[in-house]
Amino acid sequence: MKVKIGKKEYNVEVAKTEAEKLKGLQGRDSLNSDEGMLFIYDEPQDVAFWMKDTHIPLDIIFIDEDQEVISVEQGTPMSEDLIEETDVQYVLELNQGSGVKEG
Repeated sequence: MKVKIGKKEYNVEVAKTEAEKLKGLQGRDSLNSDEGMLFIYDEPQDVAFWMKDTHIPLDIIFIDEDQEVISVEQGTPMSEDLIEETDVQYVLELNQGSGVKEG
């Protein structure tokens, strides 16, 4: 699936099922600059992400039901610290330093 943010377009894998969401980008050693993963939730909800077994530094981009960026958090590889946000319908994971901003 293609996702466009500003002038940049990303080829993203889509995580819809619980199993896909739990796995995410774990175990990957690299991610091309135009690639990412999009997590889709049926309705806005509170979500928590962690970077356990994820080797790539990521921007974790939380998006609301209006497709507006709520926040952008930096994920530290192999960290088990939770990164949480409320009222989220989509989460986009891109390489850290993506330049995506709130709003």
